[in-house]
Amino acid sequence: GVLKDILARLSGDDLTRAGQLIGRTAEFDSSVSGLTAEQPAEWRWTFSRAPATLEAEILDSSGRVVARPTVEPSATGSLSWDGTLATGGKAGEGAYALRLVARDSTGTAPPADLTSVGKVNEIVSRGGETWVG
Repeated sequence: GVLKDILARLSGDDLTRAGQLIGRTAEFDSSVSGLTAEQPAEWRWTFSRAPATLEAEILDSSGRVVARPTVEPSATGSLSWDGTLATGGKAGEGAYALRLVARDSTGTAPPADLTSVGKVNEIVSRGGETWVG
């Protein structure tokens, strides 16, 4: 999104100023969110129209579904996941993806914008690319 576009244009001096983002919450155009002991994995979404049904699945880095939290079928929503697995255990720290399966009243999947939300811990420039972590 906007943050990624801004960071892509940063020079070395700008990276220093970008350090002001550290510790702040940012939103990213990604279905992947980080889970830590201190911070839940978080996502937000907006559908072009409200779905009649909506299911959420959280996947680990291998693509395996590890949780199916309940979400309300509405045009906008958010999910904060504390790492509770479908088995009742706790997920380890790491990156997890959210997959939304939505259908409107005709059975069609409405288009959605999905973002992840997280705290910026570092900004690094590697090989001409800027990474936010």
